[in-house]
Amino acid sequence: MARRLSAVAVIGWGACLVGPSLVGAGVGRDGQRQRGAEEDLLARWTERQAELRATVPIARRFGRKTRAVLSLPLPMVRKGDRINVNGEVLVSTTCVDRLPRCIGNRYGFDPHLRAQIVIAGRRRAAGPGTLAISRSVKHTCQQTRPNRNHHCPLVVSRASVVIDRPRRLPCRPSKCRVNMVVDAHQQRAEGGEVVLIGADRPDGSVDQGKARLNAAISREGAEIRKVRRTTGQRLARRLPPSPDGGYRVVYSQRMERLQAGDVLQVRARQRTAIMQLPYFIGSKVVVGTRPRAKRASTFARRIVPRHGTVTETNGFNCTLGPSAFRSPCVTKKAGLALIRRTPRRPGGASRPLFVNLVSRGFPKPVQARLAYPRLRVIRGGELTVTQLRATSGGRPKGPVSGRLLGAEATDRQPPAAQHPRRRIGAGDIPDLWEAS
Repeated sequence: MARRLSAVAVIGWGACLVGPSLVGAGVGRDGQRQRGAEEDLLARWTERQAELRATVPIARRFGRKTRAVLSLPLPMVRKGDRINVNGEVLVSTTCVDRLPRCIGNRYGFDPHLRAQIVIAGRRRAAGPGTLAISRSVKHTCQQTRPNRNHHCPLVVSRASVVIDRPRRLPCRPSKCRVNMVVDAHQQRAEGGEVVLIGADRPDGSVDQGKARLNAAISREGAEIRKVRRTTGQRLARRLPPSPDGGYRVVYSQRMERLQAGDVLQVRARQRTAIMQLPYFIGSKVVVGTRPRAKRASTFARRIVPRHGTVTETNGFNCTLGPSAFRSPCVTKKAGLALIRRTPRRPGGASRPLFVNLVSRGFPKPVQARLAYPRLRVIRGGELTVTQLRATSGGRPKGPVSGRLLGAEATDRQPPAAQHPRRRIGAGDIPDLWEAS
């Protein structure tokens, strides 16, 4: 039997949000906001270089040094609001050797990493006084050679809550925010060892802008029309090894009859096999005007904020031996895109856009040689785009292509991805700050 949670009810879904501006969906084909639907669907996301800190200390026990690494303010929280969140953060190990790029104390162990999204009242809140709204995402990031991962993206792709009692949240309804918190621990830690939020540079600085936190809020009683489209068709089955390029569109989903105010929730999964050498594999999701567009066009950038990007670019070292990312390596991406203008052709007809998963790969420099085997993109991946639209009076101004879906229906969704709607208590979600 479903149990009622005093503050929120978790229902198991993921989404993304937009930066400092709060955007309401529910806009007619003429681009004008529909009265009564303007606040039914809201979207927020963090801006570029949103990381709050450069390092997270490695503790000896789980939960002892949890830190907030991303934070996103929410609009006024009301009873019955449904908040979907998702996000990514790149965590990197450092100091395997004593080099100028070393940050903190040297270590030769593999740190255990966990990330989680919480509701909080403060920007850097990460422990007691916050409320977990997602399950933990975990990796043991390999530090030791020859199977060193170096970079380990943590992706929270599915989290959703329904607010039951706003006054029992750990924040004022007008001051709530969602934070992504990260924990690193290893029993062999002696103190002074850290992981990086971003990637280390040769000069010892940290390269950031590789993380994003998103949220989509629908108000109680809002009529949200939802269409989900999934593709598993691989446009590229090989990735040419190239540190200077080699980008290929692996999956592309066509989106037709989009309207200003639509929100696109995106998640992707890619499986890549390597041979002979470890490879770095990097990926991003963009919105373009062609199915093989590797970057957003000028037109797409006018339609979608953040220069037409759905996620940041990040990646990991795919290894031949045991590690968090062992061949065949799994890439996961999760993001959100807002359609801020209705895409039209010069004559006024609707213009389709394409959501593209773009990837590349290259061998590690220490194994450099003249010729390298190509990376193979193998079966088992897919790209899913869920289109949300707030309607007025139960019927949108314009048609939505594809099948109209209920809360749990889908055009094509594997059984493992189906999540029945449920309500669970706070005690059923492992809080990141609790010691294991």
